[in-house]
Order: sequence, then C-alpha cells, then structure tokens
Amino acid sequence: MKRSFIALALLAALLVLLAGCTTLPPAAEPTVPTPEPTQTLPPGKDVTIQVNQKDPIYATITVIFAGGEGQIAVTDILVRVTTPDGTMTTEHLRPVKGDEVVFQGSRETDRLEAWVTLNTGVTYKTVDTLVPFRTRA
Repeated sequence: MKRSFIALALLAALLVLLAGCTTLPPAAEPTVPTPEPTQTLPPGKDVTIQVNQKDPIYATITVIFAGGEGQIAVTDILVRVTTPDGTMTTEHLRPVKGDEVVFQGSRETDRLEAWVTLNTGVTYKTVDTLVPFRTRA
C-alpha cells in the first residue's frame, strides 16, 4: 500500500513538473499601444481620411484628406503617428480635398490616429489604426 502511494505521489509530482515545461511563455506586449474605438461623425458631417500603406522602401506614411459631405464643417484635422520607440509626431491636415501630410514611420508597425474638429467646436477621433511595415515580395 505504501509503495503504491509513493509511486502515485511521484507520478503526480512528475506530471506537475511536465505541465510547467509545456506552457508557452506569455506573448510579447505590443510596443505600440493598441488602437482604441473611434467615433462616428454626426449625420451629414462625414469626411474621409485616407491612410495609405507604408512605403516599402522609405517607411513613410501618407495621409490624405479625401473630402466628404461634411467637408465644409471641418475646421481642423490633427493626425498623430506613434512609433514603437514611443516617438510621437503630430501634423495638421487642412480640410481641403487632396491635402496630404507625410510622416516618417519606422520599419515596424506604427499607430496612426486622427481627430476631426467641426465648426461646432466638438472634436471626434475618427481614425485609430496600426500601419505595418511590409517589404516588397
């Protein structure tokens, strides 16, 4: 009886040790903050902010104001890029169809955010996305 108890205890200890060896390490934390929910502009005030893919050679990110039904109501567009090292670059995009700003991104995934301010004085976060770096295939 004692032998079976000792054998059972050793087997249980071995299983506990093996279970610890088979777990995967926790996933690495992203170095760029995770995008947050965005807001929808009021009806009739919609505008489009186009975020192009990152340039595969220079890692630049082009952001274009593509206009929209609410273009006349926009007073300011603030665009910010955050790189994995924590560097934040901010530019203002004019609410003129075709206006663009170009950011120097990293050769990793960057976060791009845009806030649209209307003539009512209210600001809406309309874009919050990750922009990955992709090399040419």
